[in-house]
Amino acid sequence: MSVVAQLPLAVQLPDDETFATFVAGHNQELVGVLQNLPKVLVYLWGAEGVGKTHLLHALCAQAKSAVMYLPLAEMHQQVQPQILQGLDYYPLICLDDVDAIATSKAWCFELFALLNRVKDVGTGTIVVTAKQAPSYLPAALPDVQSRLQWGLSMHVRALTDEQKVSALQVRAQVLGLRLGYEAAQFMVQRLGRDMRTLLTCLARLDRASIAAQRRLTIPFIKDVLDV
Repeated sequence: MSVVAQLPLAVQLPDDETFATFVAGHNQELVGVLQNLPKVLVYLWGAEGVGKTHLLHALCAQAKSAVMYLPLAEMHQQVQPQILQGLDYYPLICLDDVDAIATSKAWCFELFALLNRVKDVGTGTIVVTAKQAPSYLPAALPDVQSRLQWGLSMHVRALTDEQKVSALQVRAQVLGLRLGYEAAQFMVQRLGRDMRTLLTCLARLDRASIAAQRRLTIPFIKDVLDV
C-alpha cells in the first residue's frame, strides 16, 4: 500500500490497482479516455463493485504531478466540507463516491464552488464517481447536478463472469499467486459477482496460502472461505 503524499488525510492507495491490473471488458473506450485524460470534468458512474474506485487509484498511480484523492463515502462524516476549498490548483482531483455527499447542502455548496473554480482556472481535471448518472444524482442543490452534467459522463459497465475470472487471475498474479481457471471460476460462482467482495476473498486466500504453504486449490478455497 502507498500513501499519496499530497493528501490532508492518511489515505492508503493500493499498489495493485493500476490500469495494468484493470480488466476492462466492455470498458475499453473508457479506459482509453482516462489514460489520455482531457482537461475537463469526467463523471464515472456505475453500480457498486464495477471498478470505479480502481480506476481512480489507477489515475493517481499514472499521474506525473500532484494529485488529490478524496474517498468521500469514507471521510465525509469525519471532515468538514471546507476540505474542498483550495484544491482547484491540483492538476488532478479525484472525488470518489460523490453521491455520498450529494444530499448535504453544505457539501454541495463547496462542491459547486470547486467545480466553478477549476473551470475558471482551466488547467486541471476533476474526476468524480457515483452510482447513478448525473441526471439522476439526488443533489441538494440543483446547480450541482446541472454543473456535473456539463462534464464527460461515462458509464462503467460490469464485467461478465468470464471477465471476472480473468480479473481474479490477473490480481492473483500480481500477488504472486497462481490461481487456476477452475479455481477462479469456482470463486465467481460461489462467492457472488461483486468484484470488491471477490478481491477481498482473494486477499484472505493470499494470507492463508502463505501461512499454510498451500496452493489455491478448490478444496483449500472451500476450507479457508467456508463455502
